[in-house]
Amino acid sequence: MPPLKSDVWTWDTLIHILIIIALAIVARWLLRKGVDWTIRLMVSRSEKREATMPGRTRRILAEATGATLDRQNQRTTTVGGLLSNVGVAIIIIVALLSGFSTIGIKITPILTSAGIVGVALAFGAQTLVKDVLAGLFIIFEDQYGVGDAVKINEVEGLIEDVGLRVTRIRDWNGAAWYLRNGEITKVGNVTQGWTTSFTDIKVHALEDPNQVIRVIRKVLDDIAVEFEGTLLDKPLVLGVGDITGDTMTFQVMTKCIANQHHDVLRALRRECKDAFDAARIRGAF
Repeated sequence: MPPLKSDVWTWDTLIHILIIIALAIVARWLLRKGVDWTIRLMVSRSEKREATMPGRTRRILAEATGATLDRQNQRTTTVGGLLSNVGVAIIIIVALLSGFSTIGIKITPILTSAGIVGVALAFGAQTLVKDVLAGLFIIFEDQYGVGDAVKINEVEGLIEDVGLRVTRIRDWNGAAWYLRNGEITKVGNVTQGWTTSFTDIKVHALEDPNQVIRVIRKVLDDIAVEFEGTLLDKPLVLGVGDITGDTMTFQVMTKCIANQHHDVLRALRRECKDAFDAARIRGAF
């Protein structure tokens, strides 16, 4: 006895639903694999970039800026998890709509209504979507974080909050600026990385340059010990930079954690003055 038409329809429907579920599972698995591969790629790049720095420089910069490999890995994993969740939500919606169509529920009115609502929201929320996407990339790339001293567009100050839609900056006058992430076109972060400074030390032109260099080098040795956690490399005296009239100028180069060089330079000038007085080296007049 041949099967009833309704029985055939029921089995076809069940098979179609099983196929939809299987495809959704496969799509979710491929999505997870893709996200995991992207995370591993970003972590690998972070490891290679960190490995190019000398050990001492890497340690000091990581402690000062918080840009440790663990922090980068956590940030990458967090953003990857967010993207994965969004992808899973899309897969579930597509699977549900396909399932509705299979069991006979017309999805055309649903899609039409969703399309109208989507167009309306697209016009109203396109700026919001732009801001959120920009915020994701800012967090993912670690362009800046809370406490960083930055210049964003034309605003300078300290980062107080980094959100998906808005970044809040407190400028040097105390005003709070709220910048939409989608409108941020250029960022200068003076907290990440380092600062190289060239300082002039001036003495009388009749002094022995070799003796002056020896005294400055002794001062630089003391400075290197005092600011061990700030200096990335030992300060160097580059020699006589200029002789004008009664003034002989020596140049000193320092490489410090970004935005931390001011204290080093103040101590350098003070200790050079004390050392010159002790060695009876006349200063510039």
